[in-house]
Amino acid sequence: MIYLLVLFFIIGSAVGSFLNVVIDRSTKRESFTFKRSYCDWCHRTLGAFDLVPIASFVALGARCRYCHRKLSWQYPAVETLCGLLFVGTFYSLAIGGVLTPATLIVYLSLIAIFIIVSVIDFKFSLIPTTLVFFAAFVVLFYNYFTMTSFEFVVSVLTAFLLALFFILLIVATRGRGMGTGDVPLVFLIGLILSWPLAAVSMFVSFFTGAAVSLLLLAFGKKRIGQTIPFGPFLAMGAITTMFWGQAILKWYLRLL
Repeated sequence: MIYLLVLFFIIGSAVGSFLNVVIDRSTKRESFTFKRSYCDWCHRTLGAFDLVPIASFVALGARCRYCHRKLSWQYPAVETLCGLLFVGTFYSLAIGGVLTPATLIVYLSLIAIFIIVSVIDFKFSLIPTTLVFFAAFVVLFYNYFTMTSFEFVVSVLTAFLLALFFILLIVATRGRGMGTGDVPLVFLIGLILSWPLAAVSMFVSFFTGAAVSLLLLAFGKKRIGQTIPFGPFLAMGAITTMFWGQAILKWYLRLL
């Protein structure tokens, strides 16, 4: 098992390196499939030794090999996070007895999409809705063939109700509380988790979002009335629930 976990970390960090390319180029409207990686500062094409996940960043001292300008910590952070989440996904599915090639591919793809959405929303307060809608279509297709009819209907209803709830929040706050990009994201989360785990995900998202907001206010990083991107908290709530949702739900029900 340990060798498989190491392998999935290596695969995840390599995928994370690709996700960094997608994140950077999608916001610049550049192709991320046919153009080689380059330095954002001097635009020199990067070689293979410059692109080894995590290791190249450390070996180069967080600087470009050619112009020596500082590199963003986004790169090793995304690579490390993706590696850890790939390991966690494989391990969670394996010990849960639900590890199949199709399930593993779908879950790892969702992890990658959540990372892309989180980083883009964090940096630019923008959610790539085209990517989210595509993911929702794939999950809908996957659910249709893996769920019972009742479970499928519940997942679709959960997705629509979550989207409606967020639309009402946007209307009630006149767009100051939530962004419209959050609507398709919660629709996707509803499809993935269904009821009642989708409710657990929302609780985790709102709780962590409120906690971070209070900390930012306390340390003077934000002022009352300023907003923070909610996409990363929605993604974190979804991923947390994918791994530990049943345990959180059982713990909560014991408190009642």
